[in-house]
Amino acid sequence: MAKFDLYLDGKIVQSNIDSPVVIKDLKPDTQYDDYSLTFAGKSDGESVSFKTKVQSVTGVSLDKTKLSIDTGKTATLKATVVPDNATNKAVKWASDNADVATVDNAGKVIAVKAGTANVTATSDDQGKVATIKVTVKDPVVAVTGVSLDQAELSVEEGATAQLKATVAPDNATNKKVAWKSGNPETFTIDGNGKVTGVKAGSATAVATTDDGGKTAEAKVTVTAKPEPEPDPDPEAPAE
Repeated sequence: MAKFDLYLDGKIVQSNIDSPVVIKDLKPDTQYDDYSLTFAGKSDGESVSFKTKVQSVTGVSLDKTKLSIDTGKTATLKATVVPDNATNKAVKWASDNADVATVDNAGKVIAVKAGTANVTATSDDQGKVATIKVTVKDPVVAVTGVSLDQAELSVEEGATAQLKATVAPDNATNKKVAWKSGNPETFTIDGNGKVTGVKAGSATAVATTDDGGKTAEAKVTVTAKPEPEPDPDPEAPAE
């Protein structure tokens, strides 16, 4: 079987190769006029001119499957077009909710306000699409402290009173507090800070923030319920 040598611009690039001759590392959709082919060991050969075929896009993928980002922040997405030797690897980016998140031609996402948006990369060739859900959240603001509206509270047995907790800063993300009585036999307190007197005495009410475990206390004094006045004796002589 005949052997061949392959030249590019007069320089040998493959030698003693079998037929059919396969030329490697070619770009798609490209005209080539600088190759020549000779029988192995011979100097005279024939020039080879050809144009490679267009390689169509078969798919697009993104480097992330989901994205969560705080308002005002940015993140960059990367699209990968396959096959790697596709002729046209350009993609266009789009967001279906620009009020929440925008995306530029380079895949840079800007978080605008809290919410969700779908960002897509669409290949110019064949219109292949990759989509990612972008979740935009307001930045977390940590609790720095908590205070109560009263340092001391007095309530009768069987009566109720209200304590109010104020969490700082005012724009803290999680402003939840848990309430606890230092002695439930003296008073109870519910999840909204409502105090119910049980038995005369004193104990401490504590409010604890869900975020950061900050605490504030109030002294609760429960007073005895006054004894009712006895009914007048109907047989007693009038004065």
